[in-house]
Parts: sequence; C-alpha cells; structure tokens
Amino acid sequence: MPAYLKRALPAWLSLLAEVLIDLSLPTLMATIVNNGVMKEDISLIVRVGFLMLGLALLGSVAGIIRNYMSTHASQNLGTQIRADLFRKVQALSLANVKTLGTSSLITRLTNDVMQVQNLSFMLTRIFIRAPLMLIGGILMAFLLNPGMAVVLFFSLPILSVLIVIRVKRGFPLFRKVQTAIDRVNGVVREFLSGVRVVKVFNRMAYESERFNRANQDLAGLSIRAGRSMAAIQPLIVIVMNGSVIFLLWLGGVRVQSGGAQVGDIMAFINYFLQILHAMTMMSMIFTAGVRAKTSLDRIGEVINTESDIRAPEKPETPERAGTLEMDGVVYTYPGQVKPVLNQVRLQVKPGQTAALIGSTGCGKTTLVNLFGRFFDADAGSVKVDGVDVRALDLADLRGRIAYVPQRSILFTGTIRDNLLWGAPNASEDQIRQAVEIAQAAEFIDQMPAGLETRVGQGGVNLSGGQKQRLCIARALIRQAPVLILDDSTSAIDMVTDQKLRAALRTVGAQTTVLMIAQRVQSIMDADVIFVMNGGNIESQGTHQELLRTSPVYRDIFRSQIGLDLDGQEVV
Repeated sequence: MPAYLKRALPAWLSLLAEVLIDLSLPTLMATIVNNGVMKEDISLIVRVGFLMLGLALLGSVAGIIRNYMSTHASQNLGTQIRADLFRKVQALSLANVKTLGTSSLITRLTNDVMQVQNLSFMLTRIFIRAPLMLIGGILMAFLLNPGMAVVLFFSLPILSVLIVIRVKRGFPLFRKVQTAIDRVNGVVREFLSGVRVVKVFNRMAYESERFNRANQDLAGLSIRAGRSMAAIQPLIVIVMNGSVIFLLWLGGVRVQSGGAQVGDIMAFINYFLQILHAMTMMSMIFTAGVRAKTSLDRIGEVINTESDIRAPEKPETPERAGTLEMDGVVYTYPGQVKPVLNQVRLQVKPGQTAALIGSTGCGKTTLVNLFGRFFDADAGSVKVDGVDVRALDLADLRGRIAYVPQRSILFTGTIRDNLLWGAPNASEDQIRQAVEIAQAAEFIDQMPAGLETRVGQGGVNLSGGQKQRLCIARALIRQAPVLILDDSTSAIDMVTDQKLRAALRTVGAQTTVLMIAQRVQSIMDADVIFVMNGGNIESQGTHQELLRTSPVYRDIFRSQIGLDLDGQEVV
C-alpha cells in the first residue's frame, strides 16, 4: 500500500465516524424537543443531552485524529512528489531542461507541488466528508419529512450548475496564473544571477521595471481568476439562503396546520444546512481542484518528458584507457538550421595532452560536451575508450571523464565539501595533491580556516582565478582517465598558468587531457593541437607544425604574440 494511503485511510475512517455523529445529532435534538420539552420530560432531556454531549466529544476526538493523519498524509505526498520530480529533472538532458525552462522547473518543484499538496490535504479532510454529509443529509431529510425534502430537488441542481460554471471559468485562468509565476521567477533568478552586472551598468531602474511588469501581470491574472470564481459565489449564497427562508416559511405553515412537529422542523433545517454546507465545501474543493489540476498537468508534463539521452539496454564496459574519438560528427542546435559542428574528425590517444583552439562560436564547447553525452550527435560517432558513447551506461561514461566547465561553478559549503564532489571518499593526501597541482594550495593555506573555509553561493567570496583553480582541483581528485578543461584558465595569470600546465604534465602519463583555450601560450606544449574553424577541424599538429601549415593558427598566434619562437615576425 502506498505511504499516502497508509496515512489517509485512518483519516478517512475517523472522518466517517465524525460524519455519522454529525448526522445523528439533529435527530437526537428533535427527540429532546418533541418528547422532552413539549412533554416536560426532564429525565429524557438529561439522558439524550448527555448522549449528545458524549457523541460530540467522540466526534471531536475523531476530528483531531483526522486532522493529524491528514496533515501527515498530505505532507508526505508533497515530499514524495517533489523527490520524484527532482529525480526526473536530474535525468533530463540539457535540451529538455532548456525547453521546459529553469524558472518554470523551479515553480513546478515548489508552487505546483504545494497546490497538489493542499488539494490532498482537503481530500483527506473534507472531500470525503462533503459527499457523505450531502448523501446522508438528503436521506435523513427524506426520512424525517418527505414533503419538505422536495425543495432539495429544486435548489441542489441549481447549485450544481453554478459550481460547474465556476470550475469551467476558473481552469484556463489559473493555468495562466502558474505561467505568470514562472515569468516572475525567471526575472528574479536572472537578476540575482547577474546582480553585479546590473549594479555596474546602473540598470537597477530597468530591472525594477521588468520585475514590476511581471509582478503586475501576475497580480492582474490572479485578480481575474479570483474575480471569475467569486462572481458565481453571490448566486450560490442567494440560492442557499433563499432555500432556507422558504423552508422556514413552509415549516411554520406545516406546524400551524399540525402536519409537522417543531422538533422535526428544527432537525430538518439542521439537515438542510448540513447539505448546503456540504455543497459549499464541494465548491471549495472544486476551486482548489482547478488550481491543482493545472499544477498536476504541469508536473505531469515534466514526469512524462522523455529524455533525449536514452540509456542503452545492454551497456558495454570497455577498459578505462582514456581514448577520445570523433568520426564525421554533425550537430545542430534545436531551432537552428546551420550545424555548429560539421563532419568533425579527431582522435586523442591515451596519455596525450590535446588542445582545441579557434574563434569564439566555432563549436569548441559543443564538441567536448558531446564526449560527456550532454546531447547526442545528429550524425557520425563519438567514442570514449573505443566505444560509442551511446553504448555506454551514462554513469559509467561520466565516471571516465573529469570535466571543468567554462563557467566556474561552486556550491554553498566549505572548500573541502566542494573538492569532495569529485570523489566523496578521497583521502587527505589525494586532496592535498590535487590542490597543489591546481595551484590552489597557496591561497587555501593563507586562509585562516584552510579547507574548512566557507564558500558562498556560486563562490561569491572568491576571485575568478581562485574559483577556476578549485574547479580544476575538484576534477583532478576524481582521477578519471580523461580530463577536459573548457577554457578553465582564462582568469588565471600567466605565471600561475605556466605552473599549472607544468604540474598537469605530472599526471599526463595516466590521464588524457583535452583542453580548450583562447591563449596560444596555454597550449604551445600540447602533444596535438586541433584548430577549429567554421564548425570543423581546419588542421591539427604540434605548435611548430601548425605555424608552418595552418593559416588560421598562424593568424591567432600573430594576433596574440606577433613573433615566432625564434623572435622572428610570423609571415
């Protein structure tokens, strides 16, 4: 049995007991009035009164149990949905995440789950109670006074139609409200991630205007949705109160004519009020259901999204050698016509230090992302350790690669916590070796807390070069056969960069290194350099070979240095 039902079932049983008690009380009250008050039987009044008191206390206990179990059931359901949704998001490809939108995914994980959780709380508290009270109230009303119960045939259909209209009007509007929440989250997230740029360019007024527009749109849609739902409410109240007034008049007429007793009329009015209260509760449930239905659709959209990256049925497990290959690879970003990679061919042998260089936007980062299978090539093959990446288990594939992204990403915690992302069970010696190779030991040792120094969100309390060196150390700790550096020394000064490249040579025999760089000085000593131009490998070779054979490389070298290694001008 699901955990939700284990907690919801006792709540429903308590609720059933509570409903039965509530339905019995008007009949007992009628007995007191008809047989106790009218006949001046004090003993009957006391006996039935104490019975009503006992039942009321029992109903209160049942209500406490119901509320306790309902809260636990709904909170656990919300927790489970969030966990399942988060796991699904983790399994999605980068293209899937981009399509759904980061801010939208945050809203679905928070606000949408909360709407479903609120509905589940109402389901265990009043959803079962409302129909039971409705059906039980109608039956008791007919048993008590069939003549007056005929009024229900007129009022209940009208109330049902009004509730249906309310739901139909509210559903599309609440879907727009959730989308507006996505936009507000998107604006806030964008501002917080780029707050330094906003302040530097003095664009606070512009960002305030952007937020106000999104905020006003959300407020306007929320008001429209609320107004649409509330517009029906006065009609519902008029029908309910009109029915009560008519019943009071009809009951008075029947009592005067001797067709009914005062106690029966009082009990009937109580049952009728219970029926109307049940209808009101159902209206509230349907209102919450409208919002929850929208949220469920949005959550379901994520859950039902098939990842572009499919795991192989029978994954291969080749030896961890560190070989990287591409053969005729073509890749086009979704929505674009021109391929960013076109017939790319390259091979990096185990233990080699290879480098990619080329103009901005020529596809260098896209190329290395294909090795980690963040997306799949449209054509051609991408191989790691001699096997197509699509034939490797994703966890196994990414366990073979240590990746330092172009943008340095650190997480809230200590420096040690961030380093151990690469290998949670790494020893102190492994951590020390990694930070020394990454040239991070110097600034870490200068910090009072050393490795226990707290890192702010995104590494806000560290410089760009410090963040890059920590990211490199994190990758080195993993001791993977392949190390990919995506322009990860751009914020490091030349002296430190030279020390880092020299230190990386010490791990080169066991590790294949593929680095992307904009500076020629960073890659001059690489075993093989691939020059990219227009989404293809224009040429490859050592630094000296490319100076003689590659016009593109020669232009890059001349633009940065202007001289060859002998001090002569490059022609």
